[in-house]
Formats: sequence, structure tokens, C-alpha cells
Amino acid sequence: MPTVRLFDDTPYETSFAGTVVSAQPGAREGTAQIVLDRTLFFPEEGGQTPDRGTLHGFPVIDVQIKDNVITHTVQAPSDAFVPGAEVRGEIDWSHRFSNMQNHSGEHILSGLLHSLYGYDNVGFRLSDNTVTLDTSGQLTDEQLRDLERRANEVVYRNVPIHCEYPSPEVLKTLDYRSKKPIDGPVRIVTIEGVDVCACCAPHVRRTGEIGLIRILDVLHTKTNMRLTIVCGMRALEETQKEQAQLMAVSHLANAPRLSCSDGVQHLLDEILSLKEQLKTDDIRYVDTRLREIDLLESGRSARSLWVFEAPMNVLAQRNFMNQLCERGYRFAGVFTGSDEEGWHYLIGSRADDARIPGDLLRKEFGAKGGGKPAMVQGTVHAAQAAILKMLP
Repeated sequence: MPTVRLFDDTPYETSFAGTVVSAQPGAREGTAQIVLDRTLFFPEEGGQTPDRGTLHGFPVIDVQIKDNVITHTVQAPSDAFVPGAEVRGEIDWSHRFSNMQNHSGEHILSGLLHSLYGYDNVGFRLSDNTVTLDTSGQLTDEQLRDLERRANEVVYRNVPIHCEYPSPEVLKTLDYRSKKPIDGPVRIVTIEGVDVCACCAPHVRRTGEIGLIRILDVLHTKTNMRLTIVCGMRALEETQKEQAQLMAVSHLANAPRLSCSDGVQHLLDEILSLKEQLKTDDIRYVDTRLREIDLLESGRSARSLWVFEAPMNVLAQRNFMNQLCERGYRFAGVFTGSDEEGWHYLIGSRADDARIPGDLLRKEFGAKGGGKPAMVQGTVHAAQAAILKMLP
């Protein structure tokens, strides 16, 4: 027999009594699958996660529906439930009400998208954290801000929300949204003047109970977009998190909250200026080191040269290596870093295969990296003395 859906008519109730129809061991050890004659537990349906709570004092970890029969997966042995016995169920109200707030808020946004732009809701998912809404068209940033403002105006007007099963005769004349054809009775959720939609989930009585609707993110595809939204308490919690981050950024940037982006930009400009200065200093340092090396190596026969330096800009390091290669060394390697932190190396050659010393570093020290005959690069964690002893 179909399970009686108590949540359709009494979504604000948190406890109920139901008779056990069947009790079977669950797929997971220590769980049971329980079917009751009636239930307040909303199953996973219509893109929404199921209710939480307890049944006969045991945690309900999943609720599913198939052929109008609702099955509760309970963290309990199946023999704790006796067919024919009456058991009590308790709904996790904070979770239920959060889902109600977010689902009703989604209906407002979907209804406005349909009435203002003619777009359809082509995908919906209400998780325990956020709601995603896929639309059949795209909006500009300005239009999205306007949509969010209009949706919250509906909240402020405290519009009634009606949930009912119209007769087949009335349903034929009703203009309502539905993502797919529905066999059998159709439950219609009406937000006066905003939306009429087929929906199976519990909703709040009036829009004022939603509290706040926020669009957190938008992902554009070629023709559609996905909105990530939060409503009610979730929206408040998200706003508080953002406020904490904004205050932290304001403090770090030494700028008022509402203009801290200017402070951040100032810091970024300073960092960019310092990076350019460091790059210039590295180039000057490389030029100085090359002159020193030329003096020290003057008159000596061509061989490999390995240079170990403090960390520097990678472009300066590459220029250093290339300049050494041009001086005719068999291999020229520039290592930057330290024995403690490890070394980043660039090794080049104009007369041989730079992969030869690179392979030696990998075999001897487990170095990471690779490259081509003209140049290899990577990182190695070993002492400078050990590296020099091993390199050709």
C-alpha cells in the first residue's frame, strides 16, 4: 500500500506515530529498512535531500521512495522493529525548516525567472548546504542583482504559500510550471502572484518565514546558467562568514570595509613594485656573478660549472644558466635555495645532453623534474656538497 505522506498536510509537525508494515536488514551492517503505514519523513525526491530524525529512538540515516512506498533506513537492528507494532518518529526540525526555507526561496526565484524572462527551471538540487538552480537562459550581473532584490521583496510582502492537490478538472485549466509530466495526482504549490508549480516537498506557510534570499554564485554555460543560492538561516550564516572575512581584509588592508578593495589594490600595487625591484636586483646580481666567474675561470679548459645561489627570480636564474652555457661549458647548472629547504635547479648544455646530470640527480637523490637535451629543471632535496660530489 502507498505510504501516507503526513508531511503534505502537516509539514510543521515534528512527531508522529506509525505502524510498522515491514522491517528488513539494511544493505549496511547495523542498519534496518523500515516501512510504515504513514510517515512525516520526507524522502529524497524532486532534487531535495531527505529529512533527518529518529524512529523508535534510532537515528534515521536515509529515506527513499519507490512506487509511492517510503522506506526509512535506520541505524538499528531490524529485530528492533516488529511488524504491526506502533512506533514513534521525531523529525529534526532545524533541518526540515531549513529545507523548507530554501525550497520556497527557490520557487520564488524560479517563478520570477519564468515571469520576467520566460526562462524555465531545468535542474534543481537542494543539498544540506546550498541550492543549485539551472535555468534555460542567461542573465547579466545587473539582471541577477535585480532578480535577487525582487525575490526579497516577495519575502518582505509575506505572501501566502498554498500547497494542494487540485482535482483533475481544475488541473486541466491550471497554468503551472513542471519540469516533467506527472502521472497521477499532482501537488501544486502556489505563491500568490509569483509562482504556480508542481512540487512534492514541504514549504513554509508564508514567504516572510524565508527571511532572506541570496544568490551566491553563477556559472554560465553556452546557453544556460547555474545559480547557487541560500535562503533563511543558511543565508544568515553565509552572510556572517562573509562579514568576518570582510572585516579581516579591512584590517589587513588598513581600509574601511566598504572600500577595502581599494586598500587591497594598493597592497597589490606595492607587491608588484617590489617584485619588479627584486627582478631588477636579481638581474644586476647575475651580471656581477658572471663577471666574477669569468675572472675566476679565465684560462681554464672547458668543463662543467655548477653554481649555488640564494633563491632568485626564475627568469634571472634562467638567464644566468643561459649565459653560462654560452661560455662553452659542457654542462652549466644554477641551483637556487638551501640545503635545508631544497634546491631548484636549471641545467643547460650547448655541447651535450642536459638530461644526463638530471638523470643522475633523480637516481641519486630522487629529484623531481625533467626536460629536453638543451635544458632540464627540477627540485632536489640534498646537501650542496653531496650534489657537487655526484655531478659530472
